[in-house]
Amino acid sequence: MKKNLSKIIFGFFLLHANDTQAQTKYFMSAVASVNQAAVGQSFDGDTKTGWALRSNDLKKEQSVLFTLYKPGNINGLHIVTDNLTADVLKKSLTIYVTYDPMNLGTPVTYSVSGSKTFDVSFPAKYGAHLKMVIKESSIKAPVTFKEITVEYGGAMTDATELKNKPWLNASLPVNERVLLLLNVMTPAQKMELLREGWGIPGIPSLGIPFVNKVEAIHGFSYGSGATIFPQSIGLGATWNKQLIEKVAETIGDETVSANTVQAWSPVLDVAQDARWGRCEETYGEDPVLVSEIGGAWIKGYQSKGLMVTPKHFAAHGAPLGGRDSHDIGLSDREMREIHLVPFRHVIEKYKCQSIMVAYSDFYGVPDAKSKELLKGILREEWGFDGYVVSDCGAIGNLTSKKHFTATNVVEAANQSLAAGVATNCGDTYNNPKVIEAAKNGGLNMDDLNFTCSTLLATMFRNGLFDHNPAKSLNWNTIYPGWNSPAHKEVARQAARESIVLLKNEDKVLPLSKKISTIAVIGPGADDLQPGDYTAKLQPGQLVSVLSGVKKAVGTATQVLFEKGCEFYSTDSSRIKDAVAAAKKAEVVVMVLGDCSTSEAMSGVKKTSGEANDYASLILPGYQQKLLEAVCAAGKPVVLILQSGRPYNLTYASQHCKGILVNWLPGQEGGYATTDVLFGDYNPAGRLPMTFPKDVAQLPLYYNFKTSGRQYAYVDMPFYPLYPFGYGLSYTSFNYSDLKTSINDDGSINVTAIVTNTGSVAGDEVVQLYVTDMYASVKTRVTELKDFSRVTLAPGEAKKISFTLSPYQLSLLNDEMDRVVEAGDFKILVGGKSPSFKASDEIKNSVAFATSVEGVSTMLHYNKKFAASFSITTGNIFVDSIIGKKILPVLVKNSGNLTDVGTVSMYINGSRADDVHHFEVEPGKEKQVAFVLNEDIAGKQVTFTSKHVSITKQF
Repeated sequence: MKKNLSKIIFGFFLLHANDTQAQTKYFMSAVASVNQAAVGQSFDGDTKTGWALRSNDLKKEQSVLFTLYKPGNINGLHIVTDNLTADVLKKSLTIYVTYDPMNLGTPVTYSVSGSKTFDVSFPAKYGAHLKMVIKESSIKAPVTFKEITVEYGGAMTDATELKNKPWLNASLPVNERVLLLLNVMTPAQKMELLREGWGIPGIPSLGIPFVNKVEAIHGFSYGSGATIFPQSIGLGATWNKQLIEKVAETIGDETVSANTVQAWSPVLDVAQDARWGRCEETYGEDPVLVSEIGGAWIKGYQSKGLMVTPKHFAAHGAPLGGRDSHDIGLSDREMREIHLVPFRHVIEKYKCQSIMVAYSDFYGVPDAKSKELLKGILREEWGFDGYVVSDCGAIGNLTSKKHFTATNVVEAANQSLAAGVATNCGDTYNNPKVIEAAKNGGLNMDDLNFTCSTLLATMFRNGLFDHNPAKSLNWNTIYPGWNSPAHKEVARQAARESIVLLKNEDKVLPLSKKISTIAVIGPGADDLQPGDYTAKLQPGQLVSVLSGVKKAVGTATQVLFEKGCEFYSTDSSRIKDAVAAAKKAEVVVMVLGDCSTSEAMSGVKKTSGEANDYASLILPGYQQKLLEAVCAAGKPVVLILQSGRPYNLTYASQHCKGILVNWLPGQEGGYATTDVLFGDYNPAGRLPMTFPKDVAQLPLYYNFKTSGRQYAYVDMPFYPLYPFGYGLSYTSFNYSDLKTSINDDGSINVTAIVTNTGSVAGDEVVQLYVTDMYASVKTRVTELKDFSRVTLAPGEAKKISFTLSPYQLSLLNDEMDRVVEAGDFKILVGGKSPSFKASDEIKNSVAFATSVEGVSTMLHYNKKFAASFSITTGNIFVDSIIGKKILPVLVKNSGNLTDVGTVSMYINGSRADDVHHFEVEPGKEKQVAFVLNEDIAGKQVTFTSKHVSITKQF
């Protein structure tokens, strides 16, 4: 999701009124299309000054967007200006009152009276922003808007009136409060509830609060001044759940400080193609890594009383050709083995309150329309009881704009309402045609009521009607605690732990701080890239590698700097200067990679981030030429890859002495990188994505399935350059004493000893992999099941313990039933993903080359697990939300493994209602509700599932 914030939001420039103006604080800030420095004079209480527009300015459309000091119902403006008549003013102005500055809606219809001081009147409209647009060439002579104030009026709601609203009684059950409120809401109010307005806009007259939100994948990204942490791909590279929980707690503290309630974060997409620009927002290519790191983020953030919105649901991370949202046509098996896994994990374990739907397809149906995905799997299987947020524009995409499943916006709205998509980031639910359809019966009221109920229930359940901490964000305030020394240290530690050492030939690293001359070269050397979804930067907030090097070395060390080239241009004129600097140096540090930065940076060609997919994976622009030219100078070169994705480092792996990946490391990245460069921190990051030898190998990920023929190309081997989970250290480790045991409940205990055999302290990421040797279906060559990052002193040994549940050993068999099959499992514990021989009998070859890499053993597992479902009917009742009769079915699992299934209802042989899903744990039962749209007295009703059916005469 992304809105184009750069022109409006990040352009905000706070213009406080004079202290003597405190009683007339109508506006908190403003942004103007021209003469920005003077716009504050239009609300400073001084009619001698103002926002002036010259004749040349007025030849073009001009505008000013005000942020109201107090959101509310606005029904008028007072404008003080000379040289205009009421008639000219009326013809020249378009006025918007809106809660969401990115979705202005329709302009107000207004009247104008007065002279010099004009009264502009219109029906009351609730908003937090006011925009005035001056039409092109509508005013001929120069004009100054000396003072602009607003009038509050219309349907203002006071505390006394709200006391009489029964749904505001906090002692009532949530469902009752929802029903009471739905019964008094008009169709237009229900559409207003679902309109996204920088979160949930709220309806003050009904006491429905607004709930603001932020993007926060690596820091509070609205406004300016919050701490900037490593981008998500770097957080994934830490393989440290406890650290990520701490990072999220810190972001949560800064969110609370900004009076914000919800984050549209984290990204739980499993990234399977390095060309995809949004790899940087993910935690990597493995569903378990994404689940555990994403779950840790959610746990930390929610611990502050905040709501999360995991995204993008679902299958967003495997786009065709790496092109964003180009669907590849994934099967049910692939979805459930890979792409649904992280979402299921966090919904069931952390009870997330909302989730964002993706632009992708689910079995050919756009996600924003998919009832199977958003109701069947999300709600019925996983028990999700929150609300669904649309990715921006996803509902509108159902029309001819993208997907062609809806002929017009009303049909698109009906399709998404049927799937239960609540908060509409985009321009569909607030479209006048859709609102009119809601009023005249053109929308399905059952679907509208259900969808509204999901949002209202979440708000009631979280106490937001009773105590709402949300306040309008002042985009120019640095809130208490933002970027504090303690928070900077968390950011620095996260950056340190994310850095992956890929090569260290001749122990070139760590460098000596007493080195005589060091050349720091590359477009990223003094231009640290923080990644997409970064707030407007404060001056000096980002610490570059060059700054870190200069601070780290002594005064006797000469630091030479040459950019060499830009990130993406093809200007080679400065390469010779970089080569000259390299020849003078004892060692060269090159910082190359992606350009991915704050949206506030205009005129920048980005190579990573949303809507910036990259085809070749060769270092962009002339960076590859720069690398080759500098390496040819003959001095030891240490490459620092500052990127949001894997790149083709084949040349670097052959010609550079050292390679570090610091990803997009956040504001403290320069210090963190030099901590590693000079040995103040021992690197222990591990690759969250496979690094290919060439883009032609893509998609390439470690947990592939066996081939029916061969693996290699004629002109290229199958193997990656650097495998998933790989990373070096300044110390060495050894694995030993791998033991396994099977418990009575079928779980498996796995223990191994890891020893620091080197001379310095360091972290090791201990990774547990399992290979299912033979099964009823084709399984993956190996799969990550768990991991643990541990710190070891020189010579220290630790026993690392894991427990594998039967569910972790399970597979989807040839009938798509989840089962655990008896047989042989290879258990592997090591510091990277295991190696293999890409040929026949590939699973037999899965192993670690030496005990330095890891150890493995074969486990014979003689237990079997499977679900066993039975169906019974319950008593008919009336659903209070949609007012229809419900016939419940109880599904019981008398087996010994959690599984999913579906139930269909037939009345006198004809299918009735939708197919409904369930997931049931062993020994538990779940109610599946069917809507009765007809009288079933005297009729035969049959319920069928995959392995069982029942028939009952009513």
